[in-house]
Amino acid sequence: MPLRMAARRAAPAAATVSRIASLALILALPFFAQVFHYLNELPPPYFLSKAWPILVFPLTLYGLIRMKLPGHNLFLLLLAYLLGFTPLVSIIQLGNGLFDALTTTVKAWPFTYYFGLSALLSLLALPAERVRAICLGYGAGTFALLVLIWIAAPTSWYVTNPEDGKLLQYDVDRGYRVYLSMFFGMLFIFYLGRSFVIERKVWRLIAIPIAFLILMVIYKQRTAILMAMMVTGYGIVMALPRRMRQLAIGLGLLLAVPAVAVAAWVLLGGGLDNLQQSLGGSLSVRQNSAALASHYLGDHTLRWTFGVGATTRFGSVTLADIFGYDQFFIADLGWLGVVFEYGLIGALLIFAVHAWGFFITARLGGKHHDPFILALSDYLLYLLLTSAVYSLVFLPGEFGVALALAIYLGTRPSPGPPVANVPSGAARPKPE
Repeated sequence: MPLRMAARRAAPAAATVSRIASLALILALPFFAQVFHYLNELPPPYFLSKAWPILVFPLTLYGLIRMKLPGHNLFLLLLAYLLGFTPLVSIIQLGNGLFDALTTTVKAWPFTYYFGLSALLSLLALPAERVRAICLGYGAGTFALLVLIWIAAPTSWYVTNPEDGKLLQYDVDRGYRVYLSMFFGMLFIFYLGRSFVIERKVWRLIAIPIAFLILMVIYKQRTAILMAMMVTGYGIVMALPRRMRQLAIGLGLLLAVPAVAVAAWVLLGGGLDNLQQSLGGSLSVRQNSAALASHYLGDHTLRWTFGVGATTRFGSVTLADIFGYDQFFIADLGWLGVVFEYGLIGALLIFAVHAWGFFITARLGGKHHDPFILALSDYLLYLLLTSAVYSLVFLPGEFGVALALAIYLGTRPSPGPPVANVPSGAARPKPE
């Protein structure tokens, strides 16, 4: 009787603890994923996102010291270069003061979220199903929020200058658009594709074009949408059985022939001018920024090798002052921007960490045949593909979150099959 009464009291207590742990992850996950990191029109979450590396630093230390996470030494090498060496380079090359040089490391600190989120997940010890449900709930909610904002927000709320706000923007080329962090949204799409094949749920295949239609009408980030389509197709094909996968790859190669012909016509025929006009001002801004960055690197071997460091718009030295051009955006230059700030050595380190992350998550997903872990590996592939345009140091927290989730879910022991009630004295089945 005392044991039964204790069990009855323990069950509600355990449920309460589980709910609190779930709520903690729900509140913390968007800040690890840097959802609000550039939405300066929302001051409370915006400033909390900026301060998040400091707030979760105890968790980061716990993950670094107490947990034996894969890639530990590779991450330490990367952090030592980005946070320790590059500020010294910026003092020499750009004339930053010591405080300004240290401030420029803020955008690289989210690489530590791999350790911080891994520590939080380990301490909360939530079941895999709960973690997956939270992430997918955020993914579906992202698309619902896009549609809601698109319908409810008046045109007077949209701004033409990105410095005035990032959420609601208007430009001549793309018109009105809503810019939300799409980490959970893209992850949701990749999961739909993988789970459609693995779990054979047809409605998930139907939901994919609906999601992309929302992105094309409301989000309008052309490169991101195109790469997401490619990754979704890759995920579906790779999830197919072996013979069907080979057939799909063969058909894809056949379709690649006319695709290359169309691309050649665009580049060599009269379509190039039309393509440039369709890309509009964003292409010209990137071209000007790339020309300025390449000219500044010049033929200086040390600058190409170690980079020139970075500045902030609040520091005494800014890139706009150096170049005399206020539309210089280093984050829009892809790998050239990474080389500009961190040099070829830094770029190789950043690429190595991302490539390693992709392969280890893909291996874990394949081992467990888990569509969600495979979707996380697809997101890391998506980051690598979009890195031609978007710098991998723009939102490194996304990489840390995807990797931490995959490691947690892929290495967490799965519960064994339930044991049926066996009458007293009966022989119990031997474990396999």
